[in-house]
Amino acid sequence: MIRDIQVFDIIEKERLRQTEGIELIASENFVSQQV
Repeated sequence: MIRDIQVFDIIEKERLRQTEGIELIASENFVSQQV
């Protein structure tokens, strides 16, 4: 039963992280000559 509660807590924290957080993905700030 304790493991069920721990799993639920982990899933809930991940759900909150995905819905309330922002993920920034680094990308290049320049384009190639073709563009």
